[in-house]
Amino acid sequence: MRRPLLALTCLFALSAAGCQKQDLALKEQKTEAKICTQLAAVGAALDQVGALQPTSTVGEAVAADQALAKALNSLETSEQTLEKLRLKNFQNQLRTFKEDVARVASRKNQTIEQAAQQLKAKAAPVVVARRQLSAAVKCEEPAAAKP
Repeated sequence: MRRPLLALTCLFALSAAGCQKQDLALKEQKTEAKICTQLAAVGAALDQVGALQPTSTVGEAVAADQALAKALNSLETSEQTLEKLRLKNFQNQLRTFKEDVARVASRKNQTIEQAAQQLKAKAAPVVVARRQLSAAVKCEEPAAAKP
């Protein structure tokens, strides 16, 4: 009776993890779209500032400044949200990989080569997530290690 329950629990956990990854990707995509909209708003606010003339009123200058400040504030908030989502995605990928390592390590009858082949495929999403995170903050990639 315990094995079916354990199998069902594992299946549920895996399906929940898959949904969570999709949910994070969807949130990231929506946040990126929001950033694009906000960048357009910043551009419009900059146009408003650029349209000020010597004959413009102080009220027009203040309104242009406020529009720009509001657009920049919204953009900054969305960028912070996007970075948190990307970091969370990386953390989730890393947690999944650690679970995979524990699962592979528990199989004592397999060779190191078999374990390495299994883990190499499992590591690919972690590597991709790390590269995306590094690219988002303009990190330089380290030179590949030579075997």
